[in-house]
Amino acid sequence: MIPLTYTEMRISSNKKAGVKDIAAKAGVSIGTVDRVLHNRGEVKEETRKKILKIVNELGYTPNLLAKSLSSRKRTRLAIVIPDASDDNPYWKIPIKGIEKAADELVNFQTEVNYIFFDASNEASFRKVLHQVKEEAPDGLVLNPVFRESSLEYINEFNMLGIPFVFIDVNLYDVNTLGYFGQDAQQSGQVAGKLMSEILDPGARILILKQTNRKVFSRHIESRIEGFLEFIAKNRSERPFSIDTIEIDLLEKAEPEKSLSALLNEETPFSGIFIPNSRAFKIANFLKAEQDFRPVIIAYDLLEENITLLKEGMLSYLISQKPDQQAYRAIMSLFDHLVSKKEIRRTNYSPIDIIIKENLDFYLNSG
Repeated sequence: MIPLTYTEMRISSNKKAGVKDIAAKAGVSIGTVDRVLHNRGEVKEETRKKILKIVNELGYTPNLLAKSLSSRKRTRLAIVIPDASDDNPYWKIPIKGIEKAADELVNFQTEVNYIFFDASNEASFRKVLHQVKEEAPDGLVLNPVFRESSLEYINEFNMLGIPFVFIDVNLYDVNTLGYFGQDAQQSGQVAGKLMSEILDPGARILILKQTNRKVFSRHIESRIEGFLEFIAKNRSERPFSIDTIEIDLLEKAEPEKSLSALLNEETPFSGIFIPNSRAFKIANFLKAEQDFRPVIIAYDLLEENITLLKEGMLSYLISQKPDQQAYRAIMSLFDHLVSKKEIRRTNYSPIDIIIKENLDFYLNSG
């Protein structure tokens, strides 16, 4: 991303695109361009579209610092995500991106408010969304993990004119400005390809699914669907036996209770696919089994998972850079509010395959 202190894009080696350039190319007055850029006054729709097309062609971005200071108005952004509890440490990572965005925007009369909810408690989620409704920020970054409650409050936000983007979880057929997250189905296919190429045909694979208490994780389901889709597509050449079990990892007796029974079965499983970030809970249990080292493919570079990857207990981690998701979501929403820059509807994060041998490079490359 171009630093915010250099926000006017060059249209040649010696000239920057400005309002005059846009007006000249569109054949309209500077005042008309200004009204379109600032969404003020009446402009014919045909003229507005023509001007916005030229704006994109010239790569024009207004000077955000000057614009935000001259407006004399603070921009308030809210980001609603699950709290980073011990049972949900994944959400520690996006906070890094939130803090980075907040630090960059502090000089632009913009404040970023963190609002956390308990991801296992829909009442907590609704309480937070009610708080957002009451505070009426200028823009919202939302993790819409509870679908029905999200849709209910989205109607409220629409009536209040609060624009929003989604992070990590996407809801379709909703007028969000954009989605920032991984293509879950495709990442599951990547995991399926890795597993099928490592294991011998006929091997037994276990898909270990976290029991859904009150929340339905659509992106987790999509990862599983992608995994199974790849395995099924190549079944004639590389057949596998696949079992799916649900474990409530919030229960103190798990995963020992469920996995101990599986370890005593006559046909052991050679691979485990864990479509979430809690692989460390499974791998820590399996460390005690000296003669049992299945291939484990899981998600996310949590500190606990990194340690187990280094130890060889985890085979592959698929990373999606959630810190960058949060950063890009906030900065894109800010650009939209201040400079009327359109947000791309779908903004996928990478599907990075991390192994012990490339871990240090990946962590140090930012």
